[in-house]
Amino acid sequence: MSTHKPFFLAIFLFLPMLFTARFVQAQQTAPYDGSWESLQKMPVPAWFDDGKIGIFIHWGPYSAIGYRKGNRGYAEHVPKLMYRDPDHYFPILKQRWGAMPPEFGYKDILADFKAENWEPDAWAKLFAEVGFKYCVMTAEHHDGWANWDSDLTPWNAMDMGPKRDLVGDLGKALKKQGLKFAPSYHRERHQSFFAEKLYVVNATPLPMIAEEIKRAPEAASLYGPFGTTKAFVDDYVARWQEIQKKYQPDMLWVDDFPIYTRDGNNVRKGKARPEIQYFDDQVRGMITDFMNDGAARGADVYVNNKGGNRNWPAGVGCLEKDNLKLKVIGPKWQSCTTFGSSFGYLEGDKYKSIESVIHEMVEVISRNGNFLINIGPKSDGTIPQPQLDRLMAMKQWLAINGEAIYGSRYWKQSDQKEDQLAFTTNGKKLYAIKLAKPEASFVINGTAGWNQEKVQSVRLLGSDATVNFSMTPAGMKIDPPSDLGQSTHAWAFEIVTDENQHTPNVITLDEDEALKGTKKVDLDGNAAAEHPAVEPFVSAGAEAVVESFAKLDSFAKIPLPAASTCKVTANHPTKNDPLTSLTDGEVQNSFGPIFPNGIRSGAYKMDLGSIQPVTSVSSWSCRKSKTRGRQNLAIYGSDSDSDPGWKLSNFKLLGTVDTENSNEQFTAAAIRATEGNTLGKFRWIVWAVAPISDAGGGENTAFQELSVQTK
Repeated sequence: MSTHKPFFLAIFLFLPMLFTARFVQAQQTAPYDGSWESLQKMPVPAWFDDGKIGIFIHWGPYSAIGYRKGNRGYAEHVPKLMYRDPDHYFPILKQRWGAMPPEFGYKDILADFKAENWEPDAWAKLFAEVGFKYCVMTAEHHDGWANWDSDLTPWNAMDMGPKRDLVGDLGKALKKQGLKFAPSYHRERHQSFFAEKLYVVNATPLPMIAEEIKRAPEAASLYGPFGTTKAFVDDYVARWQEIQKKYQPDMLWVDDFPIYTRDGNNVRKGKARPEIQYFDDQVRGMITDFMNDGAARGADVYVNNKGGNRNWPAGVGCLEKDNLKLKVIGPKWQSCTTFGSSFGYLEGDKYKSIESVIHEMVEVISRNGNFLINIGPKSDGTIPQPQLDRLMAMKQWLAINGEAIYGSRYWKQSDQKEDQLAFTTNGKKLYAIKLAKPEASFVINGTAGWNQEKVQSVRLLGSDATVNFSMTPAGMKIDPPSDLGQSTHAWAFEIVTDENQHTPNVITLDEDEALKGTKKVDLDGNAAAEHPAVEPFVSAGAEAVVESFAKLDSFAKIPLPAASTCKVTANHPTKNDPLTSLTDGEVQNSFGPIFPNGIRSGAYKMDLGSIQPVTSVSSWSCRKSKTRGRQNLAIYGSDSDSDPGWKLSNFKLLGTVDTENSNEQFTAAAIRATEGNTLGKFRWIVWAVAPISDAGGGENTAFQELSVQTK
């Protein structure tokens, strides 16, 4: 332990008093008076509103584990999960480390977090080159480990593990590259992280944790304290004050506070137990002090407002949730999201396709959001190759299309679904970003009523080819050039007009209204069991085709193919016929593989073996038990080199099909490209059987055959 720690107790007792004195002074002289009403007036800093894209980093001792049961979900939660599921995790600990709790626990895994190959300057240079404008890195997660040189806890990166000030070193490197920095703070859940019950006020340690502490008393200050006591709250504030004083961050980023709406509390509606009211009061003072300190330094600092149940009143900071995708243009918001299923390092994680990452970024920004994309480095400080691949793809895309992103604002509408368009603006420029390859003419409906004089020029970013356009009663018609230039995955058309295109009054200001229809956050990162509802849709350059007949030899538009060697898997166990029957080139008068009753997320996935241009995706079903011939499904594709898993946000939606009820014995359905087009290049095709609407029960399609045609 370093020599500057003997005064640990004195500093610990002194900092809360120092904070109180500063807070009282701030109320008297600074811009923010300590009330929520005052904090609701904080402006959105230009660096945040213009920057649009930030990088999130989850890195800590949990990175040395790199595993989670099921190989999906938030691996950074394994420090608590391993004590909650000992039958699964303890044998793995025994195999990897030769011991398990209570002899060996999370406190001992810390030693394997060494950051021996970490180069902060290389990270900062990479982030700047990709195009990130700010960085959020975990200073402390729920596990109690401090990634900074702390005088308040011995469980810190300067005294143990890496024996380096990770927060300080990265902050210096980022500053040299001109990036803003936010050491993220997640300690609001620590008091029950290793407890018997999560998110309760009076938490008690898990029995195995209590035994570890009994054998190694020094572990008490890592795993505890337990419960939301005054001492815990004061320490919570003191730790942030230490980060603020040492590193002068540009943003106070904290995770959501589940205790605010659990265990009899509903803080924002005026219902709080005394301990939680004290917590809220002290955190309000902490935010006030941070904002006033920024003002005193001449720094434009900001705060996030995390959670489906927001931490703070509306307007205090930036609305934020994990993997947030507003369907509307909302008040300033941010989506903190991942390339895979985990925030912390997870070996063998299933990653989103590059195209889906680019599309998600564009869609978020078109709706007044910021895109905070996460990486989970390994414990040695290296970034896994699949994450690097996606960073490089973002770099390439932004180098071409950054004019449509940085400094942009939303338009009067965020998107146009029928042509897969998203919109941004910058002054008199409107950017129409095509999320499907622009191989045919399209009309921008929102420009209906414009005349020729309104438009000064149209160009495709990344291409020197001339873009022809014309004004029609339905709106501006753009004829994409044959040379689409350097861009991939999404193509931005810049339209220069005679007036400012930003339309401020279209925001859905009510945060509850803006959040409607967005996914519920699972605090432990468990994978969602349901497929999202999907509006009826067919991608541009494609059509849905349906045929129903009493006899198989009657099919003309969708004839039965020969047997296929492509492998089909399912996301739930099926019964009746084996999955291989879906590619045997036969359709019989039977059920075929079916999911049990109640499965509302049934899906089949075909591996084509390599990425290929796909022209048609088809399926055949048999009418059994009167209803089992109907096909009500959504079809997706992915160009991932490795299996992208079952999370449908990792895939591109190609179209939906509903054959509705038919009295015929056999039904065939297809999403196929129109003449001269393809559906795209894919390796993986998914038939998501249910649901494509919010209504109805489980899967009921008696699939007999699945087929994909390629060029």
